Amino acid sequence: MRRDTLTLQARFVFPVEGPPIEDGVVVLDKGRIGWVGPARERAGDLDLGNVAIVPGFVNAHTHLELDHVDIDSGTTAGPEDEVAWLRRVIDQRRGGSEQMLKDAVSRNLAACIEAGTTFLADTTTAGLSWDQVASAPVRAMVFAELIGLKRYRGLQTSDAAWNWLATVTREKQIAACAKPGLSPHAPYSTSPWLYHRAAASRLPLSTHLAEMPEELRLLERRDGPLRDFLEDLGAWDDDWEPIGSRPADYIRKGELRNADWLVAHGTYFDPSEFWQLRPEAGPNGHRVAVAFCPRTHARFGHAPHPYRTLLEKGVIVCLGTDSLASTPTLSVLDEIRFLHRRDGSLSGELLLTMATLFGAWALRAETATGSIRPGKSADLAVIGLPDRDDPDPHRLILESDEPVLATVFEGDILNGPWKGL
Repeated sequence: MRRDTLTLQARFVFPVEGPPIEDGVVVLDKGRIGWVGPARERAGDLDLGNVAIVPGFVNAHTHLELDHVDIDSGTTAGPEDEVAWLRRVIDQRRGGSEQMLKDAVSRNLAACIEAGTTFLADTTTAGLSWDQVASAPVRAMVFAELIGLKRYRGLQTSDAAWNWLATVTREKQIAACAKPGLSPHAPYSTSPWLYHRAAASRLPLSTHLAEMPEELRLLERRDGPLRDFLEDLGAWDDDWEPIGSRPADYIRKGELRNADWLVAHGTYFDPSEFWQLRPEAGPNGHRVAVAFCPRTHARFGHAPHPYRTLLEKGVIVCLGTDSLASTPTLSVLDEIRFLHRRDGSLSGELLLTMATLFGAWALRAETATGSIRPGKSADLAVIGLPDRDDPDPHRLILESDEPVLATVFEGDILNGPWKGL
């Protein structure tokens, strides 16, 4: 049973909306952050020792129902072909049952929470993951996938998504700390009318966009490996016309620009399009954010991701893990450590913000979670630290293999040695 008030002390506390606090304290007060500051001003009830307390991680793009897909046996070295990988993902899906998908959701959801995730955005088939996510100690946005270039397939997935949405009452959303959304899968797999219908719903939306060079070729020329792939599946529609020849058209053309969009991947936007990804001013302005998945990006050997230029242009870039089909773990901590090794010029402060507050902003939850600030939900991750010093305490997190030791959601310590306190 949760104690009304519990004061946690740690070697470092990383509020995100302020500098790291050495020998810091976080007060958990009835599920919320009551106070944060140095231990000299308020002693802790529970000294966690050589650890960092950070905001709970926000996994802004994942597919909980997908499982591991092995590297192509024909690939001996170098990056993997993404279109060939898509074929294997579909084979896995077609060979499995609904129960197998739900079992994967259960395992992967537990792994996310164990890795310090307190908020996730899951893309799923017709809300399949909702019941498990809604009953778990985690905040969530669950996006029902819309797929189909051919009209009959689009109607199937659209009807399934809307039938699920009809069951997700306002009361269920509040009780579950979860909200529904829609995900037109990608320009190469989803007819324009599904994008427009999704935008008209006024729900939060997510889509895979500017993901691979084959997508650009299909939009511009209607041919290439993706068309061959769709024809082999029997999914190609000879009458298909894209919303536009550029990926940004799919979120900013006509009424599509009136929706909130969470863009998965976003590698191949042209620099001339970056301005279209900036959020509108004001708390009620329509939001666009890019969910970058660093290890998935590396698996397929894509061109360098423009995350730095996007950030410089005022675009919000958050982080996701994609799925176990494309990455070895569902840990956002593993993602920022990987990105730090690849690009040491990114500050630890920025990486931690991308992994927490930026994801919360993208999902319109930045006033509730994403940083350690009085009044916000007590959603935290506790990370072990190495037994050494560093002028930049962020590097103690990023240049270490120490694991997440505990996850705290709304003041409840969910796992680890302090569970139940």
